[in-house]
Amino acid sequence: MKKEGIIELRDLMFHAFHGCLPQERIVGADYVVNLRCTVDLRRAAATDDLKHTVNYATLYDIVKSEMGTPVNLLEKVAGNILKNVRYYAPAVKHATVTICKLNPPFEYAVNALETEHTAACVTLSY
Repeated sequence: MKKEGIIELRDLMFHAFHGCLPQERIVGADYVVNLRCTVDLRRAAATDDLKHTVNYATLYDIVKSEMGTPVNLLEKVAGNILKNVRYYAPAVKHATVTICKLNPPFEYAVNALETEHTAACVTLSY
């Protein structure tokens, strides 16, 4: 069995109040968050014991907490998520988080054949 495995949280939806514009702090916006963590999962696979893996509920709680704390920049939210993953889930060897603000507050042209929404995304890794 390969040494490393992946624990991934996909398409987590939040309504949050991040942004530099005053109205973003009042009305908020919808966000999608993806978190991908590289972890040695061999012992967990062999023992069926939660203590040998990273509890994805812990990862979710980290993301939820940071999404609930308004800041100006998505880069700051992403950095805080990664900092807390390192602290609360030290078994994670590598993590990547992507945060997308759906329908950010700027004008855009939408290709009717593609989608009705746009997004501004930030990705950070360690």
